[in-house]
Formats: sequence, structure tokens, C-alpha cells
Amino acid sequence: MKKQIYILATLMAFTFGMRAQDMHYSQYNEAPLLLNPALTGYFDGNHRFVLNYKNQWKSLGAAYNNYDFSYDISFNKGNTTNGFLAIGITAFNDVTGDVQFTTTGAILNVAYQLYLNESNMLGAGIYGGYVQKKLSDENQMWVNQYDGTTGFDGTITSNEMFTNMDFAYTDFGAGLNYSFSNNTKGLKSNEGFKFNVGGAVQHVTQPAYQFTGTADETIDMRINAHFRSVIQIGNSNLALIPGFYYSMQGTQKEMIPGLGFRYQLREESKYTGFIKDAYLTIGEQYRAGDAAITYAMIELNDFAMGVSYDVNVSKLSKFTNMNGGFEFMVRYILKNDNSSRTLL
Repeated sequence: MKKQIYILATLMAFTFGMRAQDMHYSQYNEAPLLLNPALTGYFDGNHRFVLNYKNQWKSLGAAYNNYDFSYDISFNKGNTTNGFLAIGITAFNDVTGDVQFTTTGAILNVAYQLYLNESNMLGAGIYGGYVQKKLSDENQMWVNQYDGTTGFDGTITSNEMFTNMDFAYTDFGAGLNYSFSNNTKGLKSNEGFKFNVGGAVQHVTQPAYQFTGTADETIDMRINAHFRSVIQIGNSNLALIPGFYYSMQGTQKEMIPGLGFRYQLREESKYTGFIKDAYLTIGEQYRAGDAAITYAMIELNDFAMGVSYDVNVSKLSKFTNMNGGFEFMVRYILKNDNSSRTLL
């Protein structure tokens, strides 16, 4: 029985990697350059560094691991009332299952953030990148290699044919992001009411999927939509953070509604600046048909660290014992005093 579960888990992990095609984070807002190129430069400061890590399905013995590191920079942010240019880069690596289905790549984002007035801003961005996908021929287990008596038999031919064990392609996409705020203290503040809503299209050229050599097999275009708001509760230090994410790629769909609570632990000193502000956020999300997600984040001035855990509630839960995935994020923002400003 244990062997059967192991084979099934390996096949499911392999199938997921082949069909989902893209990385996905529960803390999707904390991977902004992957979520939407129009979010490049959309932060208070001049330089932003973000590191993300996700580990999923470890209990199945066929873990799904992905990492990414991103950096973006805004130019002339504090010296204009019209808008500013921003550029970002992201490097990522994703490995799925014992078959080591691996995706490695790098993308370059370019965006322009336009100030429409004191309360409204519109961002537009594009990206281009280079991606390599690779498949290991070791540790592969196929259904027709299971004889029903003794279990898995690696000497039985799988009859699975792969023309290429690795291939590479160029990738392109674009996005828009609109934001509103009725306070002047920036994105990080709990005060007042603010929100942003956006959408992006990825894989617009639908590059060929070349493992099998089938000419008409391509990577499906992906459409992302996202929303996030910060709503102060009265005059308190507490704010509600509702959010929503939707993604569609071929037949695969993902929807994540959620609600968080953000509390200001400490206010920055108004005159000396020696005491820095601090925030604590906790919340819950639900990935439709798949997982309940609990997350928490601590922000200390320009440094932030977030964690989340997915509890699997899908049909896969009988094999995972409802264990899902752990996710970790670190973010640091660097400000140049003479050229930065708070955003809407």
C-alpha cells in the first residue's frame, strides 16, 4: 500500500508540474514582479529586494520546491509630479517531484507609474525573459510499470517517449495596475482607505512545449487578476486587508479570496526618526477547491518577513493527511532620502 501511494504521489506531482506550468505563491502579493509587471516600482522607496521560497507536498515524498529572487528600482520618483520609470529583474527556479521536473529562468520588467492626480495612479508594465525546462530520466515511475502483484518493476518498459529532456524559450507579457489612496502617508500606512487592482497577461507568444516534439503543443497563455485594499478601522491602529487573486491558464484555474488584519505595533518618531514603525499582519485565505491558507507577516521599518502554511482540503488530502505547503518571504526596501516619495 505504501508503495502504491508513493507511485501515485510521484505521478500526481509530475502531472501537476507538466500541466500547471507556472509557479504559484499563496503570498502572491509578495512576489509582485511575477504577479504583474505593472507592479514594478510600486512601493515606497527606491530599491526593493524580495526573496520567496515555497515547499509543497513534502509528506508525499515528491516535494514541490520553488525559489525566486527579485530586485526593482525606481528612477526620479521624488523629483516629478507626472510619474516615474521602474525596472526590475527576477531569477527563479522550480523543481517538482522525483522526476526533477525543473523550470529555471530570468525575466526583465519595465514599468511606468503615472500620477493621475493626488489620489490616483496608473501603472503599465511589460516583461521579457528566458526560461529553460528540464526533465530527469531517473526515478520515473509509470502506471504500466506496476504489475499488480509485486508492485513497481523498473525492468518493465514504460513506453513513454520524450523527444527532448530539456528545452528553452523566450517569454513575454504585459500588465496594468490602478491604485487609489485618500491619505498621504504612503502604501505602508494603515491610515485611511487605499486599494489597488490590476491584471496581467503572460506567455503572450505561447511558446512551444517541446518534451514530446508535438508541434501543436504549446504553453498556454496565462491571465492574472488581483485586488488588495487597506481599510482603517475607525481611528484605531488596526486595519482590514481584504484581497483577491484569480488566475487562468488553459483548463487550470486558481482563485484565492482572503482577509487579513494589520496592527500597528509602533509608530515612527515624528522628529528624530530614531524610533521606526512596526506592523503585524495575520490573515486567512482559501484557494478554491484546494487549500486553506494561514499567513502572518512582521514589518520593521523597511524590512519585512512573512510566512504562510497551506492546509490541503482537496481529494489529495487522504494522502497528505491535510498537510500542504510552507512558504517564506523576506523583503527589504532601501530609500534614498533625496529622491524618494511615498506613493498613493
